[in-house]
Amino acid sequence: MKKLFYVLLTMVLLINTACQKDFLDVEAPSNVDEDLVVSTVGDAQKVLAGIYEIWYDLDRLLYYETEVVGSDSEKHPENYASQGRHIPEGLFAEEFNIDDTNSRSTFNECYRIINRCNIILEAFEEKEEYQAEKTSGEAGDWTQLYGEALAARATCYKLLIKYFGDVPYFDYPLRTKSQSDTLGLTSRDVIYENEINVLKNAVPLMYNLGQGGINAERFSGTYGYALIGQLAFDAAGYQLRRTDFDYGNVTFDQIGTENSTWQAKYVRRSDWQNYMTIAKEYYLKTIENSGSAYLIENDPRGEGFNNPFQYNFQYLMNLEVSPESIYESGYTQGFNSDFPYSFGRPSGGPGSNGYPAKNYGQARIYSSFYYGDFQPNDKRRDVTAAVTANSGKASELLINFAPGSREKGGLAMNKLDEARFQDPYEAAQRRSGCNWQQLRMGDIMLRLAYAAAATGDEATAKTYFEKVRSRAFDAEDQAEFVTSYIEGKSGQDLLDAIEFERKLELAGEGKTRWDMILLGTMPERIIKLRDTQNKMVEGLKSNGYYTFPETGMTISNYIWTKYVDIKEIDPSLNLLTTQTPDGLSSEDPTYPVLAPGWRGTSDTWVDYINTLESDKVNLAIRGLYEYIDPDGPVAAALEADGYVKSDWGSNIISNESQYTSDIFRGYPDSYYDSGQPPRYIRAIPSETLDQSNGNITQGYGHASQ
Repeated sequence: MKKLFYVLLTMVLLINTACQKDFLDVEAPSNVDEDLVVSTVGDAQKVLAGIYEIWYDLDRLLYYETEVVGSDSEKHPENYASQGRHIPEGLFAEEFNIDDTNSRSTFNECYRIINRCNIILEAFEEKEEYQAEKTSGEAGDWTQLYGEALAARATCYKLLIKYFGDVPYFDYPLRTKSQSDTLGLTSRDVIYENEINVLKNAVPLMYNLGQGGINAERFSGTYGYALIGQLAFDAAGYQLRRTDFDYGNVTFDQIGTENSTWQAKYVRRSDWQNYMTIAKEYYLKTIENSGSAYLIENDPRGEGFNNPFQYNFQYLMNLEVSPESIYESGYTQGFNSDFPYSFGRPSGGPGSNGYPAKNYGQARIYSSFYYGDFQPNDKRRDVTAAVTANSGKASELLINFAPGSREKGGLAMNKLDEARFQDPYEAAQRRSGCNWQQLRMGDIMLRLAYAAAATGDEATAKTYFEKVRSRAFDAEDQAEFVTSYIEGKSGQDLLDAIEFERKLELAGEGKTRWDMILLGTMPERIIKLRDTQNKMVEGLKSNGYYTFPETGMTISNYIWTKYVDIKEIDPSLNLLTTQTPDGLSSEDPTYPVLAPGWRGTSDTWVDYINTLESDKVNLAIRGLYEYIDPDGPVAAALEADGYVKSDWGSNIISNESQYTSDIFRGYPDSYYDSGQPPRYIRAIPSETLDQSNGNITQGYGHASQ
């Protein structure tokens, strides 16, 4: 997968006119003739490439810090006190540095892109070629590039609102400091409305995916339609709002009470259905204008695979653009890439020349989500969460629930795994070249399903709900787990089911936290998570196990593991790309190595594996989903057969606070009981406050210095 390398020869103007520290520190414009920057389509593409060069790293910092570790399915791996980033992730139990590097960088880089986009847009509007294409009403190279710049700007404003609430807004170039010094905060309602309206005009003149040489590594018309849907969905959703800010004539529906200490309330617009209707319309347009993109519903790879859900992620690991992608941020192998280092299956390997090299594993999965939310025959479960890590020496290593990194830190993400790459890159960590899939069709279809259900169109809602859920189950399971499951739902039950489906479908992709906020369910989902984790811990302490009532799955203090040579069991087996056969009995001799699936090590490392003892590569596991009495006959027989009793839930007990009281420490039970709003919004950096001449003020109880 190729990163979009461009000659930035024409970026001199943009560097000199863009924000260097933040958007309030604007330097004088360059003497370079702006018209020369976009004199041809080729030159314009080079200029726009500068936006993508920033984009590769734009949202990674706060995504890493909060979005992919701060939900009721996703968590961080380390002790709460070991990392300051756990404070914003946990909703600010303590005050936090308002000039946190990651927060400030994201704020500044968003405005850097916004101002560059405004300069580009202004230059395009003066081009006769652009005006001619616009007048024709047909997509062309100039209208495509114009739309890309608009999409980049709107996406930046979407991110700024998500992280910082109401923010400064400008849709024209800032070239002098005096222009920026007069800016204050703009209501997010105004920003949403303006960006939606300009995109509505521009997106129909963009190429859909597959047209005009546009793939998912660039903003397409398909992405543009989805972006309008996302902005409208956000505008319709619940968010934290300031009570010391004037929102004009907009009225709100409120959850709970206002917090007078940090002057905020948890609300959505009273006319939210108007925006949800727009969201539904444009999510439908996304599918109608999907071009080459589609939901992967079949797995062509043959026997042993049978998992179209996993096939999407395998494209990324093959360094190919997935046909399910609407947008992927592109990376090149051998250069910086946090995927899957931070958001995939961990590895205990060294920083270089490992099998695979070190993978930290920042995104982890709550055990109550893995055991208690996924039905055991849901094909997404084993693809989503890993029970074994890579040792870094071409073998499996049991995950440890003790806080830490690599194999420690609890159940890890499994959607990406360097051992599963078609051509693994062993030379160095963080160099895999795996793209960041930021928006895919499964996400859009479930958003569409929710928007349709929320506006009374349950037929459309169920159609797209069923399309996504159907691929997660085998044919023999469709009637019970798909058709009957969906048909019987209506009203709030249908909305709740779609929200839950998004949790199952998108775990570890950094979408769930924002869902919890927008859908108004963050408080109750936090409490439910903490209650479920507490029940699990009490069961482990009292009985040595806990069975989750919704799924019948059991987590125990101990499991039994043994290294095996899977080629002796079956020469054709490759655990790394194997879907556990549906209905496989725990009494089957292959069960310990086939359940769970999608684990193991890479067969491409055969030369290295041959230097190991053959029985030190793959783990057979017993007791992962059923209780085995450590003092009973089954345990004795397993140990006689070479299995070793291994700590599992016992390490959760040993680190109880990590899995109970440390969860969302900034939102204790007392907050829920009194109806307090969740405090998720970050502080505006002090530099911006200082340079605003008093026009920008801090909110949400954050300090100003």
